[in-house]
Amino acid sequence: MRGRLQLSLEFRQRSYGSYDESALGHQLGRLATLAWVRYHREYTEVEAAYLGGHEPDRDPADRRFEQEADELTVTGAAPDGWISIDSRALASWTVTVRSGAQRQLSQQQFIGAALAAATATISAYRSARARLLDQYYDLSAGLPAWRRADNRPVERR
Repeated sequence: MRGRLQLSLEFRQRSYGSYDESALGHQLGRLATLAWVRYHREYTEVEAAYLGGHEPDRDPADRRFEQEADELTVTGAAPDGWISIDSRALASWTVTVRSGAQRQLSQQQFIGAALAAATATISAYRSARARLLDQYYDLSAGLPAWRRADNRPVERR
């Protein structure tokens, strides 16, 4: 993972054929979870530096939002259906590789399907989180105070 969720995947020489679908799914799920943890840690550090290290007090609605956001569960899949991903708030990933994928897909086709499924999962999460933000904070009024550098309050409906 590079930059703003630019994903890449590669196998060591001749390793693709040594996996079965279950092991591939398990390895990809662990890899995605570890990559997300690292990305999120770095994002949080940058955000804290931008906000000057100030953590605004959160009210009960803010805490409910964070709890619901941490529990968002989404699913993404490759267009060809070979790979699907279930994720809880992008913090944990369960990757399912359909039986027969290795026989049917070349390594490059598999990588394309895996990246497409991951991209679909991230998009589903972003959409779900945006809907949740809007539900709690009415995005037509702008970002919630705790997400803005100027920390101006936003009137809630």
